[in-house]
Amino acid sequence: MVEIRLVEKSDLENLQEFWNRNVVNDPITVPLLEEKFQGDPDYTPKLNLVAVDNSRIVSFMQGIVRELPPEKRGWIKMFATDVHYRRQGLATQLFEQIENEMRRQGVSRIGMLDSAPNYLQPGIDPFYTEAVAFVERHGFRRCGDTSNLKADLKKLNLDTQAEELEALKRGITIRRAVESDRPQVTAFLARYFLAWIYEVSNMFQNNPISLHLAFMGDKLVAFSGHNGNNFNTGWFGPMGTNPHKRGLGIGGILLKRCLNDTKLAGFEYSIIPWVGPIPFYMHYADAHVCRVFWRYEKRLLK
Repeated sequence: MVEIRLVEKSDLENLQEFWNRNVVNDPITVPLLEEKFQGDPDYTPKLNLVAVDNSRIVSFMQGIVRELPPEKRGWIKMFATDVHYRRQGLATQLFEQIENEMRRQGVSRIGMLDSAPNYLQPGIDPFYTEAVAFVERHGFRRCGDTSNLKADLKKLNLDTQAEELEALKRGITIRRAVESDRPQVTAFLARYFLAWIYEVSNMFQNNPISLHLAFMGDKLVAFSGHNGNNFNTGWFGPMGTNPHKRGLGIGGILLKRCLNDTKLAGFEYSIIPWVGPIPFYMHYADAHVCRVFWRYEKRLLK
Protein backbone atom coordinates (compact mmCIF):
# COMPACT_ATOMS: atom_id res chain seq x y z
CA MET A 1 0.00 0.00 0.00
CA VAL A 2 1.33 3.43 -0.97
CA GLU A 3 1.82 5.86 1.93
CA ILE A 4 2.05 9.64 1.51
CA ARG A 5 4.19 11.40 4.09
CA LEU A 6 6.65 14.23 4.65
CA VAL A 7 10.20 13.92 3.35
CA GLU A 8 12.63 12.97 6.11
CA LYS A 9 16.36 13.66 6.23
CA SER A 10 17.01 9.93 6.09
CA ASP A 11 15.24 9.84 2.69
CA LEU A 12 17.86 11.85 0.83
CA GLU A 13 20.00 9.01 -0.50
CA ASN A 14 16.94 7.08 -1.64
CA LEU A 15 15.48 10.25 -3.08
CA GLN A 16 18.65 10.86 -5.07
CA GLU A 17 18.51 7.36 -6.54
CA PHE A 18 14.81 7.73 -7.34
CA TRP A 19 15.34 11.14 -8.95
CA ASN A 20 18.25 10.08 -11.13
CA ARG A 21 16.32 7.07 -12.47
CA ASN A 22 13.31 9.14 -13.43
CA VAL A 23 14.59 12.65 -14.28
CA VAL A 24 17.32 11.50 -16.61
CA ASN A 25 18.43 14.87 -18.00
CA ASP A 26 18.83 16.51 -14.58
CA PRO A 27 20.90 14.24 -12.32
CA ILE A 28 21.37 15.36 -8.75
CA THR A 29 23.70 14.62 -5.85
CA VAL A 30 22.86 14.39 -2.16
CA PRO A 31 24.65 17.73 -1.43
CA LEU A 32 22.61 19.34 -4.21
CA LEU A 33 19.42 17.92 -2.71
CA GLU A 34 20.43 19.36 0.66
CA GLU A 35 20.92 22.73 -1.04
CA LYS A 36 17.40 22.54 -2.51
CA PHE A 37 15.98 21.62 0.91
CA GLN A 38 17.62 23.09 4.00
CA GLY A 39 19.79 25.36 1.86
CA ASP A 40 16.73 27.33 0.76
CA PRO A 41 15.97 30.29 3.06
CA ASP A 42 12.23 29.58 2.68
CA TYR A 43 12.40 25.81 3.23
CA THR A 44 9.17 24.53 4.82
CA PRO A 45 9.11 20.82 5.74
CA LYS A 46 5.32 20.44 5.37
CA LEU A 47 5.59 21.31 1.65
CA ASN A 48 7.94 18.39 0.89
CA LEU A 49 6.10 15.13 0.27
CA VAL A 50 6.87 11.60 -0.92
CA ALA A 51 4.72 8.62 -1.82
CA VAL A 52 6.32 5.41 -0.53
CA ASP A 53 5.53 1.82 -1.50
CA ASN A 54 7.18 -0.77 0.76
CA SER A 55 9.89 1.73 1.79
CA ARG A 56 10.55 2.63 -1.85
CA ILE A 57 10.00 6.24 -2.97
CA VAL A 58 7.67 6.22 -5.98
CA SER A 59 6.61 9.87 -6.19
CA PHE A 60 8.01 13.14 -4.85
CA MET A 61 6.97 16.79 -4.85
CA GLN A 62 8.54 19.82 -3.23
CA GLY A 63 6.79 23.13 -2.70
CA ILE A 64 8.11 26.51 -1.59
CA VAL A 65 6.41 29.76 -0.58
CA ARG A 66 8.21 33.09 -0.86
CA GLU A 67 7.19 36.50 0.48
CA LEU A 68 7.37 38.86 -2.50
CA PRO A 69 5.50 41.98 -1.33
CA PRO A 70 2.75 42.77 -1.95
CA GLU A 71 1.98 39.06 -2.38
CA LYS A 72 2.94 35.57 -1.34
CA ARG A 73 3.94 33.33 -4.22
CA GLY A 74 4.29 29.58 -4.30
CA TRP A 75 6.21 27.20 -6.52
CA ILE A 76 6.34 23.51 -7.16
CA LYS A 77 10.10 23.45 -7.01
CA MET A 78 10.78 19.81 -7.93
CA PHE A 79 8.55 16.84 -8.74
CA ALA A 80 8.75 13.38 -10.26
CA THR A 81 6.96 10.02 -10.28
CA ASP A 82 8.49 6.62 -10.90
CA VAL A 83 7.86 5.51 -14.48
CA HIS A 84 6.03 2.38 -13.24
CA TYR A 85 3.68 4.35 -10.97
CA ARG A 86 2.54 7.09 -13.34
CA ARG A 87 -1.11 7.73 -14.19
CA GLN A 88 -2.23 6.34 -10.84
CA GLY A 89 -3.03 9.70 -9.26
CA LEU A 90 -0.04 9.84 -6.91
CA ALA A 91 1.34 13.14 -8.17
CA THR A 92 -2.19 14.57 -8.05
CA GLN A 93 -2.50 13.63 -4.38
CA LEU A 94 0.83 15.26 -3.57
CA PHE A 95 -0.03 18.37 -5.54
CA GLU A 96 -3.48 18.79 -3.99
CA GLN A 97 -2.04 18.55 -0.49
CA ILE A 98 0.63 21.15 -1.27
CA GLU A 99 -1.81 23.42 -3.14
CA ASN A 100 -4.25 23.34 -0.21
CA GLU A 101 -1.50 24.32 2.20
CA MET A 102 -0.44 27.16 -0.10
CA ARG A 103 -4.04 28.40 -0.26
CA ARG A 104 -4.15 28.28 3.54
CA GLN A 105 -1.00 30.43 3.64
CA GLY A 106 -2.55 33.01 1.31
CA VAL A 107 -0.54 32.29 -1.83
CA SER A 108 -1.86 34.19 -4.85
CA ARG A 109 -0.25 32.13 -7.63
CA ILE A 110 1.88 29.05 -8.10
CA GLY A 111 4.78 28.71 -10.54
CA MET A 112 6.51 25.60 -11.82
CA LEU A 113 10.20 24.98 -10.98
CA ASP A 114 11.46 28.55 -11.62
CA SER A 115 11.69 29.24 -7.87
CA ALA A 116 14.55 31.76 -7.93
CA PRO A 117 16.86 32.33 -6.18
CA ASN A 118 17.18 28.65 -5.23
CA TYR A 119 16.07 26.35 -8.05
CA LEU A 120 17.22 23.33 -10.03
CA GLN A 121 15.50 24.01 -13.36
CA PRO A 122 14.08 27.35 -14.62
CA GLY A 123 10.93 25.69 -15.97
CA ILE A 124 9.76 22.41 -17.47
CA ASP A 125 11.81 20.91 -20.27
CA PRO A 126 9.17 19.68 -22.76
CA PHE A 127 11.30 16.54 -23.15
CA TYR A 128 9.41 15.50 -20.01
CA THR A 129 6.13 15.30 -21.92
CA GLU A 130 4.21 13.67 -19.08
CA ALA A 131 5.19 16.54 -16.78
CA VAL A 132 3.83 19.02 -19.33
CA ALA A 133 0.57 17.08 -19.51
CA PHE A 134 0.34 16.89 -15.72
CA VAL A 135 0.70 20.64 -15.09
CA GLU A 136 -1.69 21.59 -17.89
CA ARG A 137 -4.30 19.15 -16.57
CA HIS A 138 -4.00 20.80 -13.16
CA GLY A 139 -4.79 24.32 -14.29
CA PHE A 140 -1.36 25.71 -15.09
CA ARG A 141 -1.00 27.94 -18.12
CA ARG A 142 2.17 28.59 -20.10
CA CYS A 143 3.44 32.09 -19.41
CA GLY A 144 6.74 32.12 -21.28
CA ASP A 145 9.90 30.18 -21.94
CA THR A 146 13.59 30.47 -21.31
CA SER A 147 16.83 28.75 -22.27
CA ASN A 148 20.02 27.40 -20.78
CA LEU A 149 23.21 27.88 -22.75
CA LYS A 150 26.37 25.79 -22.62
CA ALA A 151 29.86 27.24 -23.02
CA ASP A 152 32.63 24.83 -24.06
CA LEU A 153 35.48 25.91 -21.77
CA LYS A 154 38.01 23.63 -23.45
CA LYS A 155 38.14 25.70 -26.62
CA LEU A 156 37.79 29.19 -25.17
CA ASN A 157 40.61 31.71 -24.72
CA LEU A 158 39.60 33.33 -21.44
CA ASP A 159 42.64 35.56 -20.95
CA THR A 160 41.34 39.08 -20.21
CA GLN A 161 44.63 40.84 -19.43
CA ALA A 162 44.71 42.97 -22.59
CA GLU A 163 41.02 43.86 -22.28
CA GLU A 164 41.45 44.83 -18.64
CA LEU A 165 44.38 47.12 -19.52
CA GLU A 166 42.22 48.85 -22.13
CA ALA A 167 39.41 49.19 -19.59
CA LEU A 168 41.84 50.67 -17.07
CA LYS A 169 42.74 53.41 -19.60
CA ARG A 170 39.04 54.34 -19.51
CA GLY A 171 39.01 54.47 -15.73
CA ILE A 172 37.51 51.00 -15.18
CA THR A 173 39.11 48.68 -12.63
CA ILE A 174 38.13 45.00 -12.59
CA ARG A 175 39.01 42.59 -9.80
CA ARG A 176 37.78 39.70 -7.68
CA ALA A 177 35.55 40.68 -4.77
CA VAL A 178 36.86 40.65 -1.19
CA GLU A 179 34.80 40.41 1.99
CA SER A 180 34.98 44.18 2.61
CA ASP A 181 33.11 44.73 -0.69
CA ARG A 182 29.99 43.05 0.67
CA PRO A 183 28.17 46.22 1.92
CA GLN A 184 28.67 48.07 -1.38
CA VAL A 185 27.70 44.99 -3.40
CA THR A 186 24.53 44.52 -1.36
CA ALA A 187 23.58 48.19 -1.78
CA PHE A 188 24.20 47.99 -5.54
CA LEU A 189 22.04 44.88 -5.83
CA ALA A 190 19.29 46.39 -3.68
CA ARG A 191 19.13 49.33 -6.09
CA TYR A 192 19.39 47.55 -9.43
CA PHE A 193 19.08 43.75 -9.03
CA LEU A 194 17.17 43.01 -5.84
CA ALA A 195 16.26 39.42 -6.80
CA TRP A 196 19.93 38.39 -6.94
CA ILE A 197 21.05 39.27 -3.42
CA TYR A 198 20.71 35.69 -2.17
CA GLU A 199 22.80 34.09 -4.93
CA VAL A 200 25.50 36.76 -4.73
CA SER A 201 25.63 36.43 -0.94
CA ASN A 202 26.37 32.73 -1.43
CA MET A 203 29.36 33.64 -3.61
CA PHE A 204 31.04 35.34 -0.65
CA GLN A 205 31.06 31.92 1.10
CA ASN A 206 33.19 30.31 -1.61
CA ASN A 207 36.96 30.05 -1.48
CA PRO A 208 38.03 31.95 -3.45
CA ILE A 209 35.03 34.29 -3.53
CA SER A 210 33.33 33.53 -6.86
CA LEU A 211 32.36 37.12 -7.64
CA HIS A 212 34.09 39.64 -9.91
CA LEU A 213 33.49 43.38 -9.80
CA ALA A 214 34.03 46.44 -11.99
CA PHE A 215 34.58 49.92 -10.54
CA MET A 216 34.79 53.42 -11.95
CA GLY A 217 36.82 55.21 -9.31
CA ASP A 218 35.53 53.76 -6.07
CA LYS A 219 31.99 53.26 -7.39
CA LEU A 220 30.76 49.76 -8.23
CA VAL A 221 29.27 49.65 -11.73
CA ALA A 222 29.01 45.94 -12.61
CA PHE A 223 29.34 42.43 -11.23
CA SER A 224 29.47 38.86 -12.44
CA GLY A 225 29.53 35.66 -10.42
CA HIS A 226 29.20 31.91 -10.45
CA ASN A 227 28.57 29.02 -8.06
CA GLY A 228 25.83 30.85 -6.17
CA ASN A 229 23.10 28.33 -6.99
CA ASN A 230 23.36 24.63 -7.87
CA PHE A 231 26.77 24.55 -6.22
CA ASN A 232 29.72 22.75 -7.80
CA THR A 233 27.98 22.13 -11.12
CA GLY A 234 29.66 24.78 -13.29
CA TRP A 235 26.62 27.07 -12.96
CA PHE A 236 27.24 30.66 -14.08
CA GLY A 237 25.50 33.85 -13.03
CA PRO A 238 23.96 36.12 -12.25
CA MET A 239 25.64 39.18 -13.70
CA GLY A 240 24.57 42.79 -14.15
CA THR A 241 25.75 46.28 -15.05
CA ASN A 242 24.51 49.68 -13.94
CA PRO A 243 22.02 50.58 -16.71
CA HIS A 244 23.86 53.85 -17.30
CA LYS A 245 27.22 52.11 -17.84
CA ARG A 246 26.29 49.48 -20.38
CA GLY A 247 27.95 49.20 -23.77
CA LEU A 248 31.50 49.68 -22.44
CA GLY A 249 32.56 46.03 -22.78
CA ILE A 250 32.63 45.47 -19.01
CA GLY A 251 30.23 42.53 -19.06
CA GLY A 252 32.33 40.53 -21.50
CA ILE A 253 35.41 40.80 -19.29
CA LEU A 254 33.51 39.85 -16.16
CA LEU A 255 31.92 36.87 -17.90
CA LYS A 256 35.30 35.55 -19.07
CA ARG A 257 36.80 35.89 -15.60
CA CYS A 258 34.00 33.76 -14.16
CA LEU A 259 34.27 31.16 -16.90
CA ASN A 260 38.01 30.99 -16.34
CA ASP A 261 37.41 30.27 -12.64
CA THR A 262 35.10 27.43 -13.66
CA LYS A 263 37.66 26.07 -16.11
CA LEU A 264 40.42 26.16 -13.48
CA ALA A 265 38.10 24.27 -11.12
CA GLY A 266 38.19 21.38 -13.59
CA PHE A 267 34.93 21.85 -15.51
CA GLU A 268 34.92 21.33 -19.27
CA TYR A 269 31.62 23.17 -19.72
CA SER A 270 29.73 25.94 -17.97
CA ILE A 271 25.96 26.23 -17.90
CA ILE A 272 24.58 29.73 -18.36
CA PRO A 273 21.00 29.42 -17.10
CA TRP A 274 17.73 31.28 -17.59
CA VAL A 275 19.19 33.42 -20.36
CA GLY A 276 17.78 36.64 -21.75
CA PRO A 277 20.47 38.11 -24.06
CA ILE A 278 21.51 35.06 -26.08
CA PRO A 279 23.60 37.11 -28.58
CA PHE A 280 25.76 38.49 -25.73
CA TYR A 281 26.76 35.05 -24.50
CA MET A 282 27.24 33.68 -27.99
CA HIS A 283 29.55 36.62 -28.82
CA TYR A 284 31.74 36.51 -25.72
CA ALA A 285 31.69 32.78 -24.90
CA ASP A 286 30.52 31.04 -28.08
CA ALA A 287 27.70 29.69 -25.90
CA HIS A 288 24.85 27.79 -27.56
CA VAL A 289 21.37 26.83 -26.42
CA CYS A 290 21.44 23.38 -24.85
CA ARG A 291 18.04 23.28 -23.11
CA VAL A 292 14.68 25.04 -23.52
CA PHE A 293 12.22 25.34 -20.64
CA TRP A 294 8.54 26.22 -20.61
CA ARG A 295 7.36 28.36 -17.72
CA TYR A 296 3.96 27.79 -16.15
CA GLU A 297 1.77 29.59 -13.64
CA LYS A 298 -1.54 28.95 -11.92
CA ARG A 299 -3.51 31.76 -10.29
CA LEU A 300 -5.41 30.87 -7.15
CA LEU A 301 -8.84 32.36 -6.62
CA LYS A 302 -9.42 34.09 -3.31
